[in-house]
Amino acid sequence: MTKVRKVRHKHDLEVALDRLRDFEEPSEDLEQYRTPGDVAALILWDAYLRGDIDGATVVDLGCGTGILAYGSLLLGASTAICVDIDWSALNTARENLSTFRGMYDLVAGDVSTLPLRSSSNCVVVMNPPFGVKKRGADVVFLRSALQVCGKVYSIHKYSPGGVEVITRVAEEEGYLPLVVAEASMVIKQRLRHHRRRVHRFKVVLFRFVRTVQAEEEGDE
Repeated sequence: MTKVRKVRHKHDLEVALDRLRDFEEPSEDLEQYRTPGDVAALILWDAYLRGDIDGATVVDLGCGTGILAYGSLLLGASTAICVDIDWSALNTARENLSTFRGMYDLVAGDVSTLPLRSSSNCVVVMNPPFGVKKRGADVVFLRSALQVCGKVYSIHKYSPGGVEVITRVAEEEGYLPLVVAEASMVIKQRLRHHRRRVHRFKVVLFRFVRTVQAEEEGDE
């Protein structure tokens, strides 16, 4: 197992994440885009400050190039499990995560049929598709995540109706939803449907905790 120095400041985390390799040829159907370092650092830092990252097994669903897994390991996660349906993305994730040899696993598969066992001793951190190309894709990812770990951090495109749907789904699955932050996400023009060089939009960062765990830990 490789010995890696943890980052101590949110800014250092952001800088490290922005240095990682991007998709070679992003898929429009899979809504593949680079998670900006500032947004990735924001959700990871919140999870770290709450004690949900250090020493934990982190599951990155739809990991893409492995940015969230990489950041989790920098913050002291013991292991990262990276799941994606795209082998090309997983190969890029392998290159990005090479520093953490022996501390991560790559799993090729569809999140709707995950080959993972449910556990309360892990945390999902993910940036799922927003459902632009395939309506409801974000909900599919969320339901799968809630079946895997007792705690889930997830990035979703903001709309009042969307927040309502995500909240309802979490409560139906027995989870307490909490909006930990709202942010502006900037994506460079990489996909065919992008009409501007830079696309800026609002996202909401959620934390979900299984109700039983939330009660035990005194979360409101």
